Parts: sequence; C-alpha cells; structure tokens
Amino acid sequence: MAMDRVTKQLTVSKLLSLANFIPKDSQKILFYSTPDVSDNALALFKYISEKTDDYELAWLLNNPNSPSVKTLKEKYPEVKTIYLYSLEGLKELLRSKFVVLTDVLPLTPHRGQKIIQLWHGLPGKKTGYEHPLNVKDLYLYMDKWTTDFVTTSELVVGAFVRQFMINPRKFRILGQPRNDGLFDNLKDAKNILSSILGRDVEDYDHLILYAPTYRYTSYMKDFQASVNVVKTLFHHKFLEFLKEENILLVIKPHKLVADVIKPEIKENSNVILLTDEHLQSRLITINDVMGAFDILITDYSSIFEDYILLERPILFYLPDREALERKSGFLLPYEFFAPGRKPETLEGLIHALKIYMEDPEVDSEWRKTVKNLLYEVGKDNKSSERIYNLIIKQK
Repeated sequence: MAMDRVTKQLTVSKLLSLANFIPKDSQKILFYSTPDVSDNALALFKYISEKTDDYELAWLLNNPNSPSVKTLKEKYPEVKTIYLYSLEGLKELLRSKFVVLTDVLPLTPHRGQKIIQLWHGLPGKKTGYEHPLNVKDLYLYMDKWTTDFVTTSELVVGAFVRQFMINPRKFRILGQPRNDGLFDNLKDAKNILSSILGRDVEDYDHLILYAPTYRYTSYMKDFQASVNVVKTLFHHKFLEFLKEENILLVIKPHKLVADVIKPEIKENSNVILLTDEHLQSRLITINDVMGAFDILITDYSSIFEDYILLERPILFYLPDREALERKSGFLLPYEFFAPGRKPETLEGLIHALKIYMEDPEVDSEWRKTVKNLLYEVGKDNKSSERIYNLIIKQK
C-alpha cells in the first residue's frame, strides 16, 4: 500500500516538473493535509478565511467523501475542493502560487511557486534518514519539495534537518497554527469536549487524555500491537482505580483501534472514546479541546509536544518500550525530552497518576525546560498570523 502511494506520487511529481513556464496566480492558496482538511493546514485555512477575502482558497483531497470534507463544504461553500489525482487537481497545482502542506506531497516548486510545509507536529518517532530500519520513502525528497518549512525553535530545526536533510535556510521559526486553538479555547475547552462526547465532563474530579501512537513494523502498521497496548488499560484494577478516583479517561486512538475497542468500553462510565469523526465532523483538531485535560498519557506520540504548552503533567506509558525503540525509536534523547514518569506496567501507571493528581507541580521545572527548548516561538495564539504575514511578504 505504502509503495503504491510512493509510485503514484512520484509519477505526479514528474508530470509537474514540466510546468515551470505556466504562470502562477498569487491569489491562489492550495491546502493539502492527511487526513483531509486537518491539523496545521486546517488551522491556517480557518485563520485566512476569516481574516481576508483577498485569496482564492482550495483544498486538495485524498478522500472527497470524508466527514471533514462534508463539514468544510457546509461551512465554506465558496471553497473549492478537488481530488488530488485528477486533471483538475493537476491544474490547481500548476497554477497556485502558494501550496500549504502538513505531509509529503511530491511537488517540486516551479518558478515563482512557494511550497510551505507546516508538517503535522514536532519531531517524535524517527523517520526518513533517521529510521532505525533504514526505511526509504517519500520523506527523503523533502528538501527538493519545500521552499519554506515552518517550525518552532532552532533545536527543532536541527532535528528536522537530521531527519529529512533539508537545507537549514528553508526553515521559518513561526510556531504551529493548530496550537492557536489550544490557547483560544482554554476557557471553553471543557464545554466543547462535553458537547462532543455527549457527557458533562464537569461531573468528574480528573480528566485524563490517553493518546497512544500507532505501532509500526517497517512500512507496515502493526494493528494488533496497537490494540494490545490500549487494551492493557481495560484491566479490572485500572478500571476500579478510575472509578474510585472519579476519573474520566478519554481515549484518542487510531481509527482502526477505536473500531475494535469501542464495544469494550460502551457501558463504562469512566472511559470514553474521542474519535477522528468527532473532531472532523466539527472541523476542529484535538488541540481545540486539549485545555480540558488535567493529565496526558501518551508514549512516542508527538502530541505531548503540543500539550507541554499547558505545563501540565504528562505520563509516558510504555508497556512495549523495547519493541518501540527497536522498530522506530525517538528522534530526540527520550529520557530527557519526554518530561514525565515512564511506567512500563499498569501498577506503575497507577502509581504515577496518583503522584501527579496529588501534586500537579511534580516535574514542572522539567516540563518548562523542555517546553522552552521546543518553543522559541509559538507559545501564544499568533502562529497562523505569523505564517499569513510570511505569505503576504512572498506575494
């Protein structure tokens, strides 16, 4: 599957390389993300669409029938949506001066064109040139396919350079647009979350978000390993702990994992799923409700690098740590840059949660240090504004 995508996208790239002499429309901004209409690209799109009518905005799509696309058409009927692998998609790529991405798109910038890579998070698991299994894929062409790579600090620049071998001069330290929603919705995050879940989260003493990364074996997604890790939390000891402490555990897994575990937690009053569909149907990201949570439990997912902006406790639950390190590994020194307790057993997880619930200031200086290394810029709700100003200057 992955290699089919690589072959298809490289073919598109070769076709597009013939287009240097087609004039670019400086009023056109084309957005692309995976999943469709999501992440940093969605946040920047919403900012620009509310800020000005000066640009013609459009989205390239992998799946025109996704929930997010349906909501996009309802809320922004004037915005063009185009299937990526179509003649119309090719025309938009050829004519748009600005192409905004959160993932790899094999588009060599033509004369006068700007390819602005926002990416989908700060460095987490190793990939590209740093992958321990020597995986070679589209990421290795990132330098060729980027004019501006937006990120948050010089340290993060260094990590991305190692990972993708991108020219350091292409980086722009401007922040992550999706974190604008984290700050904008701090006061309303619990109300938004209650509306999404259909449950009043104010009824609980503690709100905990569990957001595990999806496991991989080389190119292949390791579905069963991903399910097994989440299911360790369904042990009766952990469920009793949640009930005794009046905790609501909100699990945000991969869609395939969500489909499997949903029946097991349907009747549990202390565990609930937050799915991609919940967010996509409302055209928001997980960052828009992140401020509702008291504690984050994760592992190698880069979600903690967003949540750390809140300076709240983070737990790294790693029952399969050895396998994770062997198959992917963490790009930055994990023991330091994952600023929290790292239990590998359920008993250890319960113990660590008790520590943080009793005193949320435990490890606070560690979290602040890591936050300031990851974010020279982006500790506010102005990231989209800064990137918009970059576009204006390049117009």
